[in-house]
Amino acid sequence: MPGDRDAERVLDFFGTVVRVRCTPADAVDLDFFFGPHRARDGARPRYRVELSAGEGGFLRSLLAKDDAPKSFRLCAEPGGDLIEERRFTRWSSVPSPLPPFRALRDTVAAAQATVLVRGGRCVAFFGAPHSGKTSLGLVLLARGWALASDQLLVVERATGAARPYLTPTGVRGRTLAAMREGALAGLEQRRSFCTVSGEVVLARPEGLGAVVPVGRRLGPVRLVAVRRTGTTAPPVLEPGGPVPRVWPAGAWSWLGGTLATDRARSLLTLPAEGGEEAGADLVEEYFGA
Repeated sequence: MPGDRDAERVLDFFGTVVRVRCTPADAVDLDFFFGPHRARDGARPRYRVELSAGEGGFLRSLLAKDDAPKSFRLCAEPGGDLIEERRFTRWSSVPSPLPPFRALRDTVAAAQATVLVRGGRCVAFFGAPHSGKTSLGLVLLARGWALASDQLLVVERATGAARPYLTPTGVRGRTLAAMREGALAGLEQRRSFCTVSGEVVLARPEGLGAVVPVGRRLGPVRLVAVRRTGTTAPPVLEPGGPVPRVWPAGAWSWLGGTLATDRARSLLTLPAEGGEEAGADLVEEYFGA
């Protein structure tokens, strides 16, 4: 029967273990989306998430952006006390059940960013959608940097250490056209669609280059805001960039504690199109990588 939960996965997000009950189809997709975050054998879950959807599965429905009814339940373990239950069709503003950030708000702070590491340097690129964060990260990945996250900079509020969050990398636009027959060929993929950039292909970052083990703690962090100028001017990297929007609201003090005192915040300006290779040159020169 569609929506039955007769499979499960146990995941570890930043030291918090979550048991996920779902359909077999969703279990396969969870391996794709969160494979590096599989918990060790014998790990004791603190939370349980139950996913329900139609025949295509919860995660496939989200990728398709269809109007199929979906729901999730977030409960504490071992008692099973209900923390949150949501029913919806489109994702919109519904908080993610995986990781269960609602339950982790006192544990971690987060900001949307692409995070890479090399030689002890941790650099987080943030900016508006389609500003070039992912394509810049892919250039650095090809140069020997290691990816810690293509989605979020996650920081432990108790220690100030950044934590890897290894979910699939989304490739689109010119970058997708250039990589489709090359680096992406032969990799397990999922597809979605964006109304702005068109087709989006998701691939595991381990197939694209080095990644940072999920159990590692990173820091200090250099924040680099990435912006497009709308002109053909060459890239420029300068100190004193803006700060990202941090979740939960008011958690900037914890994120700020992870910043390197040297060049803690910077601004990288890219031309209207392209410029990632030259931008990567500036990043490596600026941070001595």
